[in-house]
Amino acid sequence: MMKSKTYLLLFLLVMLVNLVATAQDTIATIPAERTLSLELGGAHNLVGVNYDSRFKGNHGLGYRVGIGYGYGRNDFSFFVDMKDRIHGVAVPLEINYLLGKHNSKLELGVGISLGYYREQVDVAYPDGSSGTTHLREVVKQFGYFTFGNIGYRLQTKRGFMFRVGWAPSINFNDKHCLQRTLSVSYISFGWRL
Repeated sequence: MMKSKTYLLLFLLVMLVNLVATAQDTIATIPAERTLSLELGGAHNLVGVNYDSRFKGNHGLGYRVGIGYGYGRNDFSFFVDMKDRIHGVAVPLEINYLLGKHNSKLELGVGISLGYYREQVDVAYPDGSSGTTHLREVVKQFGYFTFGNIGYRLQTKRGFMFRVGWAPSINFNDKHCLQRTLSVSYISFGWRL
């Protein structure tokens, strides 16, 4: 059951990338707005770089691809035990939509962040005399989480881009889904290419 969810998710991701590539080829009449930005928080959890493009002009449907480093906790007791952490490199992929015709826009999106993570976990081993022994081990594995995007974007005519918003997490219960904090705010600064 969990394997089929993972395969379905990967199939949908491939279809989404194919849709983006096809739409990019068919809409060539209005030049697309493209930006490169640095983001703190959000889909990266800590810091990352994004490439963002519209399919046409400076509004409507577009996509964002990034690479970043994330650091977090695999439970909600952040200040209790600093050893219980997860960190790694991830690639967030997002389809988004900009509402508004002028410089200020509402940004709405949905995406998935795929990554390779290093996690410290407690593992219970059977012990003949006392029952179990708990040892801390480092586990390296593929992981993902899905996210939404609700934010404000300022795109000036001179090329400066500023984004601020909220990236709520959408968690599934399979073995590769990361249980991320339910919401992470973000701030991003960029420039038109």
